[in-house]
Amino acid sequence: MKTLRIIFAILFIGSSTVLAQSEDQLISAHVVGKGQAIILIHGMSCSASVWDEFVERYQDQYELHLITIKGFGNKSLLPREHYLKSIRDEVIAYTQANSLLSPIIVGHSMGGFIGLWAAAEAPGLFSKIISVDGVPYFPVLQMPGISPETAKPLVESMNAQFSSQDEAGYRGMQEMIVANMIATPEKREKVVEMGIASNPQVTGQAYGEMYLTDIRNEMSKITAPVLVFGSWAAYKNFGATKASVTYGYENQIKDIPNAQLLVAENAYHFVFFDEPEWFYAEVEQFINND
Repeated sequence: MKTLRIIFAILFIGSSTVLAQSEDQLISAHVVGKGQAIILIHGMSCSASVWDEFVERYQDQYELHLITIKGFGNKSLLPREHYLKSIRDEVIAYTQANSLLSPIIVGHSMGGFIGLWAAAEAPGLFSKIISVDGVPYFPVLQMPGISPETAKPLVESMNAQFSSQDEAGYRGMQEMIVANMIATPEKREKVVEMGIASNPQVTGQAYGEMYLTDIRNEMSKITAPVLVFGSWAAYKNFGATKASVTYGYENQIKDIPNAQLLVAENAYHFVFFDEPEWFYAEVEQFINND
């Protein structure tokens, strides 16, 4: 149960073009619509279909680049020494290779973390960053004082948890995780199925890397405006308050020169599922604000 609680903290269509995925690349993109480019990066154990409602809402206004990552929502396996860093580098390379003009990144959870990291690594390449419950070092929100060094035993435990599950056990674990990440029951099964379809080896490695990769000291390099959505309601049973959680988020993003934080009232980790109208209204205001 302790390991599962640790995991909870992390995560946790119209005319289109599909850009083929090279065998030696982790990402591919499905492009929908025309206009200002928005790159959508899904979170851990999800697929690009997590953005279906976003696509339905905005495909007539923007050119949406839906990123698919090997091993998430699919069983593909492409070994990398550092999976998340490789995804970051490929997002930057994809943006440059396709000559995207000042695109916006919208990322959820792990995708938000990657968006922030890409913006720090390539200042000036992206015009705005929206991170949905993704921060530079999420573990410290739940475990103050944790560091990549002290997290190593936890990472070993998580890897063992993922590698030892049979099919039934893995489904049960996914259902428990998702129930603590989505407050809206009818939205859960789709995300559970994405997790079941994911590669456990990739998921285990990526979870571990989220604990071993602290990019807080790189946030001062970001030149683009940043909007971060936070959530707190899922942690009430663990003694958290909105004020305490907000303080933790503020410490995470304090070095970003131009950052705004919005903390949802009732949503869990998947803010766009639990408080969609509020979420989309704030996204539109941020994008349209010059």
